[in-house]
Amino acid sequence: MGKKDKKKTRDPEKKAALAAKKDAKADKAALKRLAREQDRLSSLSIHDDDREDAKAIASNSRNGGGEDIDSILESFRNRTKELTSAELEVIDTPFPSPPRGTFTWTLCPTNGLFYMFGGEFYDGAENLVFDDLLRWDPDYKESHSDDEGDDDNNTKENNLEPNNNQDEGNPNNFPTGQWTRILSPLPHPPPRCAHSAVFHNDGIYIFGGECATAEKYHHYRDLWRLDVKKNTWEECRSRGGNPPAARSGHRAVAWRHYMILFGGFHEALRTETRWFNDIHIFDFQTFTWAELQYGKLARLPPARSACNMGLCTAPTESLFIYGGYSKLKNPNLGGAGSTGGGNKSEGITHVDCWTLPLKSLLNAMGKGGGITGASPPAWERISRKGEYPSPRAGTSTITHKNKMLLFGGVLDSEGDHHRMESVFYDDLFALDMERKRWFAMRLKKASGGGRRRRKKKDSEADVENESDEDGCESDNNDGLDNDGDAKNEEAISSGWDIGKLKHDMFAFIDGDGNIVYEKIEEDNAGEDDGHSSEKKESDEKAHVVEVPIALESDTKKNCASEINKGQKQKPNLVTKTNSKIAASSVMKVDVRGLPMAAARQTPLPRINCASVIRGNILYIYGGVLEVGDREVTLDDCWSIDLNKRDKWCCIWPGQMHCQVWKGIDSDNDSYISTDRGDSDKEDDDEYMAQFEPMDENEEEENDDDEDDVAMKEGESMENKVMENDAVESEVE
Repeated sequence: MGKKDKKKTRDPEKKAALAAKKDAKADKAALKRLAREQDRLSSLSIHDDDREDAKAIASNSRNGGGEDIDSILESFRNRTKELTSAELEVIDTPFPSPPRGTFTWTLCPTNGLFYMFGGEFYDGAENLVFDDLLRWDPDYKESHSDDEGDDDNNTKENNLEPNNNQDEGNPNNFPTGQWTRILSPLPHPPPRCAHSAVFHNDGIYIFGGECATAEKYHHYRDLWRLDVKKNTWEECRSRGGNPPAARSGHRAVAWRHYMILFGGFHEALRTETRWFNDIHIFDFQTFTWAELQYGKLARLPPARSACNMGLCTAPTESLFIYGGYSKLKNPNLGGAGSTGGGNKSEGITHVDCWTLPLKSLLNAMGKGGGITGASPPAWERISRKGEYPSPRAGTSTITHKNKMLLFGGVLDSEGDHHRMESVFYDDLFALDMERKRWFAMRLKKASGGGRRRRKKKDSEADVENESDEDGCESDNNDGLDNDGDAKNEEAISSGWDIGKLKHDMFAFIDGDGNIVYEKIEEDNAGEDDGHSSEKKESDEKAHVVEVPIALESDTKKNCASEINKGQKQKPNLVTKTNSKIAASSVMKVDVRGLPMAAARQTPLPRINCASVIRGNILYIYGGVLEVGDREVTLDDCWSIDLNKRDKWCCIWPGQMHCQVWKGIDSDNDSYISTDRGDSDKEDDDEYMAQFEPMDENEEEENDDDEDDVAMKEGESMENKVMENDAVESEVE
């Protein structure tokens, strides 16, 4: 009798024994799963220690200590009322806390220090507006003297390069420098954000801005000067001419002994929002204001705010304006039954570029600081050439060697049911104002044998190549890719849409210390956001942001190493990973479910970040990122060498992963909280089981397939028994 026939006639008692073993195996797996579920619910919802950790993060993220922020700010103001001279106070955190956006960050070229003033922070329930003045020394080392006495009066050595002692595998090892709070005696400017700041002759001049809190909403039109040697403020009252109207979101640059101001907006409760396209000039020598007056038929840039503004000094001195944002009434949006035309406003993201010659402006300026009868210089609109950025607003702008650099930005569009859909960007562009051409400043691929040299055609080319190899910038080396001259099209930018933002920034902490997770629908994962293939590549890989080819493998390696570091803290526990949730290129969760930062190789996308160039190093700091209805105020700081452009250096990774967001609607089904009551608890628990810790020995027995594992083991045991019976039969 063959083996198949032998199987069919096997003893019924053995069949019953195998079935009993299979059932016992399944019961054991179910008991393990139930015990682990109870442990998870205890750790997330009941465990006092872990809940206190989340509450501590909520408290620290809210106020940077244990006191209320309003009380801290008020104590600073009270101290300044009693001061007769400025005092310096070193802050006890690597970077200021809480984070803030729409502040100004200004480089003082005489001492190499960065000055930060104002800004705002919104936590979903309250908008805080700051009036404190902080100073950052990026070159500070622990070995430096703590005596701050003559620090401001001594000129810093001409060491404009950062301390490049960064460990390649640990971006957080970059020196964070030292932050100092400057307490100045009265008078000093009131709290504000979205103002402008320029540097001239040992002074930082700030103009305008807004203060929007629950108590008041106000636009400013005052001008203040900070003396960087004395650390004191003075208000610059006009001695002639009318200052610009109150506004925020405008732009200003310093040129010769003038400050040129353009654009902005003014919003009030009882009047319509006004957008500006006027040019105002402030004379630093005479303290007088003047406005360029144009006729009704003059060709001018449309009114806007948050535009990009750059100053070109060669071959001729010119002012450049690009982009921006405004709202205009659209007659087609008047609604059904409207007879007086449209009353609804439509947002416009501007993509036009204008230039204003400044040499002829000198002829129009009188000796007393006013405008003479001469005609003002004419605006000229220039076409977009080269590899220009896609439409966006909220970009950060800085001018460097006649190049206007742009970073980040967002494109907002209105989707179905009037829902705003936003795409955030993280790329860098440069407008060569001499050639009037755009260039996409991507990271250069790392080469194994050093910089490749072109063939020597003459002695000049030889000298140029040698200077490039030494890392020095020659007169002709502008840091831009030569192949950009052959392109004349919009650059391809893979922005971050709401689907990618939710996947990568999936957890946060609410005001009560609860851990809240984004509820991600399956159909979001399949949206056309340029990353669908990446999401489906592997169920075991974390979500990774697109980076240049030379850095992609390093990014995945560093993210994996960071996760492993978190696991080594508790050897007996590991965190389950999920391709969409449990770990991303931005954050991961620890064994308690608390959000943690993941190591990154490039900055996150953002709007309205601060940017400064010192030497050939570009620094970006802060900004804002929106994840649906949630607003994340970033506080990370990055730098990049514009000559090499081979990598971004993370100076400070920021604390956005443990930032508190209080704007959660309890009826909002977009989130899953660790404290949501009993409604829909089974669905929520199943969703949050992705984050639960489990014993290392049980890692293979996950919640989704433990029953299948038990069944397969039972069938395997049954097969072995039948095979043994068959062997015994053949031997007989």
